[in-house]
Amino acid sequence: MSRLVVPASASNARFAGNSVKDTPPDKFKERLIKYIPAESVAFYTFADKLLVSHHNLAGVPPQGGWPPIAVGLAWAFLLLGILGTPVYLRRGAAVGQPWKLHAAISTVAFILWAYTLSGSIFLIYQIYDVFYAALLAPVFTFVAGLVEPKAE
Repeated sequence: MSRLVVPASASNARFAGNSVKDTPPDKFKERLIKYIPAESVAFYTFADKLLVSHHNLAGVPPQGGWPPIAVGLAWAFLLLGILGTPVYLRRGAAVGQPWKLHAAISTVAFILWAYTLSGSIFLIYQIYDVFYAALLAPVFTFVAGLVEPKAE
């Protein structure tokens, strides 16, 4: 199974690899799953929750503010996920696969899932809201599954 969404014209497209050539296009369920950047979210969850627990970022900010190293690492982990998602998907794309569209959708999904998982950067700047967290990522993921890419 290809990591990227197989476009509608994959069955007769110009793919170089045998892994997606003559493969039927992905249906809604497959697109829904593939657009979620599980690898990036897994990395972010591990690294970020380690940071949150070590610096107690889930609590009230200390009088002097959060330690600069905690803020720097929070930004670094988020940016690594944002920049790493399209790079990872590009490296796994076969010729003709619409990796740019997939990368754009998955990068937005990563940001929303980082928010949903109460990422430390959102806690540090006190912009995390449970209501929006419960709403944004699932709704975006469902709507993104409706996007049917064309072969490049």
